[in-house]
Amino acid sequence: MEVRLENVAFSYGEENIFENVNLTLDKPELICILGPNGAGKSTLMHCMNKLKTPTEGDIFIDGKNLKEFSLKELAKFVSFVPHTEDTTFSMSVLDTVLMGRMPHVGMSMSPIDIQIAIENIKLLGMERFSMHGFDELSAGQHQKIMIARSLTQEPKLMLLDEPTANLDVKYQMLVMRLLRDVARLKNITVVTICHDLNVTAKYADRVIMLFDHHIYSDGTPEEVLTKDNITLLYGVQCDILEMQGRPLIALLDGDELDSHLEENLSVHDD
Repeated sequence: MEVRLENVAFSYGEENIFENVNLTLDKPELICILGPNGAGKSTLMHCMNKLKTPTEGDIFIDGKNLKEFSLKELAKFVSFVPHTEDTTFSMSVLDTVLMGRMPHVGMSMSPIDIQIAIENIKLLGMERFSMHGFDELSAGQHQKIMIARSLTQEPKLMLLDEPTANLDVKYQMLVMRLLRDVARLKNITVVTICHDLNVTAKYADRVIMLFDHHIYSDGTPEEVLTKDNITLLYGVQCDILEMQGRPLIALLDGDELDSHLEENLSVHDD
């Protein structure tokens, strides 16, 4: 499936979030979107899943304008895992994951649908929680169940807003490796928002860097995660090493951090 963004822009009133975004996503790969806070990463993702409407430009899926899709139709091939999942009701983990089948079969779940859900629960290592209430789980467990639900949807485009945010180091690695492998094995384009530079460097096939209201850099981790780019975007110095054929970013605790702290502390004191 090809997803194409043409001259996409978004603003809140007079506040310009991003503009002139041109992207083509057409490969089964893991894509990580990076950028400083406020760069518009989540907003861009919300435009791609129709939660927000671009103020300019168009988004096409296999040549058809996103505006022409209903949300129900879109859910048959585009899934979304939000940054957090709030719930005020008790639903079992299995029933929560089964919700991923609803765009395809409605409420008429067959044994095949149940088997798909169970397989994805196992894939995330959560089978022993299948009959637990979703609201009984930790934040990290919530995240894994939402990823299982997204996979149960059997999408062609999978969008995840910070999927490792509530996970410990081991599960950050497991989830990112899973997403990379799922993209290749199931022929899915997987797009994630990520703040961890080294997790991105280790697992991403492609990195898209948002900065100053536009796409600043787009390419492989080696092409995008450079000393100059990281210093410009995040205001920190670093060294780029190599580990297992991938970039390894070593952040340096330098004078610019001292200046930043002093400035913010003095403002707080005032």
